[in-house]
Amino acid sequence: KAKEKNVTVQTTEMWDSWGLNNPQHNATFNHPETYSFVDISQNNHQKGQKHWDNAQQQRKRIATNKRPLSNVKIYGSKTSSFGNQRDALERFWRNIIGGAASSRFHRPTHGLGLSPVSQSHLKSARLLLKELDIFRCTPDSKSKLLKNRKPDEAYLTYIQGEQYALFFPEKGSIELDLKSVPGTFKLKWLNIGKSKWLPEKKITGGKIIQLETPQDGYWVVFLNKSP
Repeated sequence: KAKEKNVTVQTTEMWDSWGLNNPQHNATFNHPETYSFVDISQNNHQKGQKHWDNAQQQRKRIATNKRPLSNVKIYGSKTSSFGNQRDALERFWRNIIGGAASSRFHRPTHGLGLSPVSQSHLKSARLLLKELDIFRCTPDSKSKLLKNRKPDEAYLTYIQGEQYALFFPEKGSIELDLKSVPGTFKLKWLNIGKSKWLPEKKITGGKIIQLETPQDGYWVVFLNKSP
């Protein structure tokens, strides 16, 4: 808490425990009257599906007192003891697709900072968010919309019947159930590493569609319902 010119600003503490369900974190989660947002950076020690599941569990936890969940530190780099560069990049994208209010790479040596690789991923995130209305989206990885999904294979956020975006941490193939949404969609793939969209194509909804990454690497596929 800081006071200046009779203005009170509430900030959150970042507790040591990597497990967000540890009672240590109750000081912020359980007091919305004091803290207007919650920092969950310690979750960025986790990896893979567990990293996503833990964050989504916290979204449910604050459902009755909704507040932004922020990530001011994403750990992971070639010199970090808290995960490698790949861990950091995957954490960044799970946070974005998962509905976090912020997603920031920690400074070196424990994070990527504003290195060239982190800048390329930040640029790609901006390219996606120019197209995707992220503030209306619902993050999901386990609903009936995704078929034949392996753990940590793809992560979905969507506006039912309008927009769908899936992040693939590596080469993968899953099915997206659009049986309840007939009509035409515009589909395009974002090459995250190169910050470049591939040519757009049209697909028909009203069925289950196959989504397979064009090649190795980090990818986002974006589907937008045509008027």
